Amino acid sequence: MANTNAQVEAEKWIRENELPRIYGQTFRQRNLCLKSKGEFKFDAVSDDGKIVVVISTSSAENKNGKTGTGKLLKIRADAYWFMNLAEKPDKCVFVFSEDSMIELLNEERKKGRFPQEFEIIKVVLPPELEDKVKESRKIASEEVRPRN
Repeated sequence: MANTNAQVEAEKWIRENELPRIYGQTFRQRNLCLKSKGEFKFDAVSDDGKIVVVISTSSAENKNGKTGTGKLLKIRADAYWFMNLAEKPDKCVFVFSEDSMIELLNEERKKGRFPQEFEIIKVVLPPELEDKVKESRKIASEEVRPRN
């Protein structure tokens, strides 16, 4: 099974460093109430609860350079949770460290298949953390590669 420590580390770095720099307040993981009375844990919620964030270090492409359908479905699922919050925050934000994912979602928006109201921002990881994420992604890709 793939080791996701690098992705968890990158998510934490974004939550503790970049989001406070961008929005001027601290963030933490937090469960929020859904319309269905259940809860969903978001990657980052501002201390005042007005900004809710999903963080992704995924690339839009798979190893073969094709769009990773599962990756897109994960982002769509996250958008679903935003739309089903019991109380709407002032900002729903998707943070990506990969340009390819931003490009994919902008294309989806043009086709009317991703909500316009969600903010999309790019964060640049420190080089050593970016290298860890890329290596982790490479190893995970090898694990799921078909073998003859």
